[in-house]
Amino acid sequence: MQIAIHGFWTTKAGDVDPQKALTTPVSDSRFFYQIRHDSKKRQKVITKIFVDEQEISLVHEWLSNDGKETNFFDIPLEYRKPGEHALKFQLYAPVSEAADAGPGELLYESETFKLIYT
Repeated sequence: MQIAIHGFWTTKAGDVDPQKALTTPVSDSRFFYQIRHDSKKRQKVITKIFVDEQEISLVHEWLSNDGKETNFFDIPLEYRKPGEHALKFQLYAPVSEAADAGPGELLYESETFKLIYT
Protein backbone atom coordinates (compact mmCIF):
# COMPACT_ATOMS: atom_id res chain seq x y z
CA MET A 1 0.00 0.00 0.00
CA GLN A 2 1.21 3.47 -0.90
CA ILE A 3 0.58 5.98 1.88
CA ALA A 4 1.88 9.50 2.52
CA ILE A 5 1.34 12.85 4.22
CA HIS A 6 2.47 15.74 2.02
CA GLY A 7 2.22 18.58 4.52
CA PHE A 8 0.01 20.40 7.01
CA TRP A 9 -2.03 23.60 7.17
CA THR A 10 -4.04 25.79 9.50
CA THR A 11 -7.40 27.65 9.17
CA LYS A 12 -10.01 24.90 8.54
CA ALA A 13 -10.12 21.31 7.32
CA GLY A 14 -11.83 22.17 4.05
CA ASP A 15 -9.03 24.55 3.04
CA VAL A 16 -6.80 21.67 1.92
CA ASP A 17 -3.42 23.26 1.18
CA PRO A 18 -0.59 21.03 2.47
CA GLN A 19 2.58 22.97 3.24
CA LYS A 20 6.08 21.70 3.98
CA ALA A 21 6.81 24.91 5.92
CA LEU A 22 4.36 27.22 7.64
CA THR A 23 4.77 30.48 9.56
CA THR A 24 1.98 31.29 11.98
CA PRO A 25 1.38 33.15 15.29
CA VAL A 26 1.89 31.22 18.56
CA SER A 27 -1.84 31.62 19.19
CA ASP A 28 -2.53 29.02 16.45
CA SER A 29 -2.84 25.61 18.06
CA ARG A 30 -5.00 23.58 15.61
CA PHE A 31 -3.51 22.17 12.43
CA PHE A 32 -4.76 19.82 9.72
CA TYR A 33 -3.15 17.11 7.62
CA GLN A 34 -4.29 14.71 4.94
CA ILE A 35 -3.30 11.09 4.49
CA ARG A 36 -3.20 10.06 0.81
CA HIS A 37 -3.30 6.33 0.12
CA ASP A 38 -4.21 3.68 -2.43
CA SER A 39 -5.95 1.27 -0.04
CA LYS A 40 -9.03 -0.30 -1.58
CA LYS A 41 -10.33 -1.68 1.70
CA ARG A 42 -11.33 0.03 4.91
CA GLN A 43 -8.53 -0.34 7.43
CA LYS A 44 -7.33 1.33 10.58
CA VAL A 45 -4.04 3.20 11.00
CA ILE A 46 -2.59 4.96 14.01
CA THR A 47 -0.91 8.32 13.49
CA LYS A 48 1.75 9.62 15.85
CA ILE A 49 2.55 13.32 15.58
CA PHE A 50 5.81 14.80 16.84
CA VAL A 51 6.99 18.36 17.48
CA ASP A 52 10.73 18.71 18.02
CA GLU A 53 10.95 14.89 18.38
CA GLN A 54 8.39 14.87 21.24
CA GLU A 55 5.17 12.92 20.67
CA ILE A 56 2.22 15.31 21.04
CA SER A 57 -0.66 13.29 19.60
CA LEU A 58 -1.84 9.75 18.86
CA VAL A 59 -4.79 9.51 16.45
CA HIS A 60 -6.72 6.35 15.48
CA GLU A 61 -7.99 6.73 11.91
CA TRP A 62 -9.88 4.65 9.38
CA LEU A 63 -8.75 4.70 5.76
CA SER A 64 -11.71 4.86 3.41
CA ASN A 65 -11.73 3.79 -0.22
CA ASP A 66 -11.55 7.33 -1.65
CA GLY A 67 -7.80 7.62 -1.06
CA LYS A 68 -7.69 10.55 1.35
CA GLU A 69 -8.37 11.18 5.03
CA THR A 70 -8.25 14.69 6.49
CA ASN A 71 -7.75 15.09 10.23
CA PHE A 72 -6.48 17.59 12.78
CA PHE A 73 -4.25 17.84 15.81
CA ASP A 74 -3.66 20.44 18.50
CA ILE A 75 -0.23 21.55 19.61
CA PRO A 76 -0.11 21.91 23.41
CA LEU A 77 0.78 25.32 24.80
CA GLU A 78 4.19 24.22 26.09
CA TYR A 79 5.33 23.54 22.47
CA ARG A 80 4.01 26.81 21.06
CA LYS A 81 7.14 28.94 21.49
CA PRO A 82 8.42 31.52 19.00
CA GLY A 83 10.96 30.10 16.57
CA GLU A 84 11.40 27.17 14.22
CA HIS A 85 10.07 23.73 15.12
CA ALA A 86 10.26 20.32 13.45
CA LEU A 87 6.98 18.50 12.75
CA LYS A 88 6.85 14.81 11.77
CA PHE A 89 4.17 12.15 11.28
CA GLN A 90 4.44 8.38 11.67
CA LEU A 91 1.72 5.97 10.54
CA TYR A 92 1.41 2.53 12.12
CA ALA A 93 -0.72 -0.55 11.64
CA PRO A 94 -2.54 -1.43 14.89
CA VAL A 95 -1.22 -4.45 16.84
CA SER A 96 -4.67 -6.07 16.77
CA GLU A 97 -8.27 -5.56 15.69
CA ALA A 98 -9.25 -4.29 19.17
CA ALA A 99 -10.73 -0.77 19.22
CA ASP A 100 -8.03 0.43 21.62
CA ALA A 101 -5.13 -1.45 20.00
CA GLY A 102 -1.81 0.35 20.15
CA PRO A 103 0.65 0.98 17.32
CA GLY A 104 2.37 -2.01 15.73
CA GLU A 105 4.35 -2.08 12.49
CA LEU A 106 5.60 1.29 11.20
CA LEU A 107 4.01 1.86 7.77
CA TYR A 108 5.28 5.34 6.96
CA GLU A 109 7.37 8.19 8.34
CA SER A 110 6.99 11.64 6.83
CA GLU A 111 9.75 13.99 5.95
CA THR A 112 10.37 16.65 8.58
CA PHE A 113 8.13 19.67 8.06
CA LYS A 114 8.93 23.13 9.39
CA LEU A 115 6.61 25.07 11.71
CA ILE A 116 7.70 28.62 12.52
CA TYR A 117 5.89 30.33 15.36
CA THR A 118 6.05 34.13 15.49
